[in-house]
Amino acid sequence: MAMAATEVNLDVRGLPPCEPLEQILAGCHQLVPGQRLRALVSREPLPLFPLLEQRGFAWRVVALAEGRCELLVWRAGDRQAAEVG
Repeated sequence: MAMAATEVNLDVRGLPPCEPLEQILAGCHQLVPGQRLRALVSREPLPLFPLLEQRGFAWRVVALAEGRCELLVWRAGDRQAAEVG
C-alpha cells in the first residue's frame, strides 16, 4: 500500500501581485518525489498555469467559499503526489 503524499502548504492570500506566483513557483521547485504543494489563493491563478506546465508540473484547483481557491501542484507523472485523499 502506498504512503499518503506529503504536502508543502502555502497561504498566499492577500499578497501583492507577483508574490503569490513567485512563492508558488519557488515552492514547487523544492518538491521531492511523492510531495505536492497545497496553496491557498485569493482567486484562480490563471497566469500561473502555463508556467507550471512549462516546468513539468500538474495541478488541480478546488474552489472554496468566498471566491477563494485551493491549488494543488505536483510534478507531472508523480502518481503518489497526485492522489488526493
